[in-house]
Amino acid sequence: MDVSLPVPVLTGCTASGKTGVLLKLRRKHEIEVISADSRQIYRGLDIGTAKPSSEEQSVLVHHLIDFINLDETFSAGVFAREAWRLIQEIRSRDSIPVIAGGTALYLLALTGGLDPMPSKCSGVREGLKALEREVPGVLYSMLERLDPTTAGITGDGDIRRQVRALELYALTGSVPSTLRKGGDPMLRKIFKIVGIALPREEHRRRIKKRTVEMIRQGLIEEVESLLSAGWGRESILGRTIGYREVLDFLDGTIPSIAETVDAITVNTWHLVRRQKNMFGRFEGIVWVEDNPDLIEKLLFGEGGS
Repeated sequence: MDVSLPVPVLTGCTASGKTGVLLKLRRKHEIEVISADSRQIYRGLDIGTAKPSSEEQSVLVHHLIDFINLDETFSAGVFAREAWRLIQEIRSRDSIPVIAGGTALYLLALTGGLDPMPSKCSGVREGLKALEREVPGVLYSMLERLDPTTAGITGDGDIRRQVRALELYALTGSVPSTLRKGGDPMLRKIFKIVGIALPREEHRRRIKKRTVEMIRQGLIEEVESLLSAGWGRESILGRTIGYREVLDFLDGTIPSIAETVDAITVNTWHLVRRQKNMFGRFEGIVWVEDNPDLIEKLLFGEGGS
């Protein structure tokens, strides 16, 4: 790896406009995108994850999209390894790899922002999952008491991350937030990170507009198709904003499409707030509004690549 060439990273919260900026950058630069999105990685989750269309992907190559099936898992560590492999592969054909996405945990793993942690322990995990099945919500309550900082980042709906946090506590005797020592600052210097930050009301407007467009494009039909294929609430659908609200609509918990749009919009905004908390763990991100020309200068310099 030639560390004299910084790896460009474009990040930002969901619905901040990353795909549109990337397509504009592609007009002037031979770039390929390495997606850092924990939901676009799944085959079949298309409309509800705002996955780039086939036409957009024909213009701009995206890697780590449609990469795994709905019953597979993909960790931040695996992402980092795959991303390093792709960075070298893309550079070998004289293209520019651009890491792009809003999954902060993936980006932290790649850029040296995470500390070494104990490996998974299936016994501890199964015990925690069994406890959650018996008493729904108990894991989040435990995490709130033990480590409010991590609970605030995780949120009350992400059982997988709650299990991992409590697993770390069980294996180390320390709460997860105290295990963070700052990662590897030397690795961080290899990356040039720009983030899109929108004014609050503009961001909320974009979220609502995108949600309405997803429904128009067929999000409800996409969920119905996935249900027909055997994927239900217990799968990744039930842990993904947009899909779980449509599941609620289809089973009658949410009575109308308009209220489904409202629920997705509100929950997406809550996700944005959690993402902002995670981005607070990064050092050196340059935050700008949705300005492709400025982003180009920041990522590639005044003279481009």
